[in-house]
Amino acid sequence: MKEKFYITTPIYYASGAPHIGHAFTTIFADVISRYKRLKNFDVFFLTGMDEHGAKIAELAKKTPQEFVDELAEKYIGLWKALEIENNDFIRTTSQRHKNGVLNFFEKLKESGDIYEGFYEGLYCVGCEDFILERNLVNGLCPDHLKKPELIKEKNYFFNLKKYLPVIKEKIEKNKIKIIPESRKNEALNILSGDLPDFSITREKVKWGIPYPFDKNQIIYVWVEALLNYITALDFSIDFSSGEKLKKYWPADVHIIGAEINKFHTIFWPALLMSVNLPLPKKIFIHGLFTINGQKMSKTLGNIIDPEKLAEKFGADAVRYFLISQFPASEHGDIKEGGFVEKYNSDLANGIGNLFERTFTMALKYGADFKSIDEEVKKNSDEIIKKYEFHMENFELYESLREVFILAKFLDRYLNDKNPWTLYKNNPSNQEISKILNSVVFGIETIIKMLNPFMPEKMKNAEIFLNKLKNKEIKDGDKLNLFPRV
Repeated sequence: MKEKFYITTPIYYASGAPHIGHAFTTIFADVISRYKRLKNFDVFFLTGMDEHGAKIAELAKKTPQEFVDELAEKYIGLWKALEIENNDFIRTTSQRHKNGVLNFFEKLKESGDIYEGFYEGLYCVGCEDFILERNLVNGLCPDHLKKPELIKEKNYFFNLKKYLPVIKEKIEKNKIKIIPESRKNEALNILSGDLPDFSITREKVKWGIPYPFDKNQIIYVWVEALLNYITALDFSIDFSSGEKLKKYWPADVHIIGAEINKFHTIFWPALLMSVNLPLPKKIFIHGLFTINGQKMSKTLGNIIDPEKLAEKFGADAVRYFLISQFPASEHGDIKEGGFVEKYNSDLANGIGNLFERTFTMALKYGADFKSIDEEVKKNSDEIIKKYEFHMENFELYESLREVFILAKFLDRYLNDKNPWTLYKNNPSNQEISKILNSVVFGIETIIKMLNPFMPEKMKNAEIFLNKLKNKEIKDGDKLNLFPRV
């Protein structure tokens, strides 16, 4: 029986078309899920869309439902264009999600952790959250540059304080493992402050799931959005009828961005503990990135459309661009103008050229694909061990670095051994076949390592190589893996 592996992205807020930030997180999770499938895990990969809240109702030119339906098609289309192999796409307006949320709130009420109260504070519609006055910049929300509304209303609250000491202990002891360490420290810093109970309903918001115990209240969008991780697994009130829940929960890893640390490392575990559900095993929190040194903004016009990138460079190249820019554990910057240069240097002139010239020589000079230089085998084996260590720790940038270390080694090996000169001097020299066999062995290792990152291109390379081995390739046939742009 296969070991299960449940991986999720955050569900993306339906406030506009998907951009490169959404693509980065989803590609990151897809690479991990593909790697785990290759390791023979039973993978369940979830992504989706968060479709409720005041901001959605405000943005909708038609009805809010029509607005989110159109956006959902854009997200689904983009994931297809980027070769994302998710098992499910959960939408918070779906009936299955609503049913699961209502079941969860039944359990939450039974726990005694809900109480009625009044809340007064500054509310930012763009954030779908209250904001502290000390965090305003010139009286405006720093993210949305709008003045928040002063709201006083009856809400229902969740008794967060009850669970804070336990959550802190679990984070400190890695029972809730937060990766990297810097994000773990951020969560602990939040816990060290005076963290209040949080509101789980809104009185004035109308676009959302009605709170089942008070017809004048709507369930707070952030709370019901977090529940997607179990509603997609058919969460039920008695924990028994959801076969997917029994099979896949708890999540093996939630992949999220740094801006939603608090919700996933503190609020989410508290809600789960309240209903006696196991906690997620790991939470990987990637850094945030800027575009050409600036925060992504429609006003600045630096929102990059990943679908247009895929049309220009191909899906696999876009997948490579985004993961290879900087370590995901850190904040970084994406240089849009450097895409062409990176494509040509790393892919066309790098991996593509190595594959092409090796296969061409193997066809022209002959290779028996048997004897292998021990130096190449040892080097390849050592590198793939390092690669797998990084992959298991969600260090995808570092994994790609190992791929290129091997590629550069193979290039040097070819240049040092100089098989074209050996062939010129003596076409029957048996050393030529051994050299080419060795490089092909290294290339097969690269194909294996790059498969989760660039699945279509590596599939094509593998097919071409198998035909070459079976003598089905004619002189002059080209793989042309990454044509220069």
